[in-house]
Amino acid sequence: MKEIKNIDRKSLARITALIYGLVGFFTALVAAISTIVSIIIKKDFQGSAALVILYNIGLGLFLGVLVALLTALIGWIMGYLTAMIYNWFAGKVGGVKVEMVETDEEMKK
Repeated sequence: MKEIKNIDRKSLARITALIYGLVGFFTALVAAISTIVSIIIKKDFQGSAALVILYNIGLGLFLGVLVALLTALIGWIMGYLTAMIYNWFAGKVGGVKVEMVETDEEMKK
């Protein structure tokens, strides 16, 4: 049985930021697509449907990137704080215990 005593704050923050950023981007993308579909179904526009679609795709991608950056920033902060809190508690009461076994690939090396 091995124990995780310390988590590097910056490495956890990076991974969490990537996860949050991807989730934020895809959430914004789904919202943009559903908005386009809703506008077209309701015919709630004036002019060319193609221009409305292109405008909303551009706006959706812009918002997707913006949301991804904001959620990535939030993810980085959350990952950093989580590692800080974990390290403090691990120092007081012990870390998470993990049972590890060697795999066939590790034995071949």
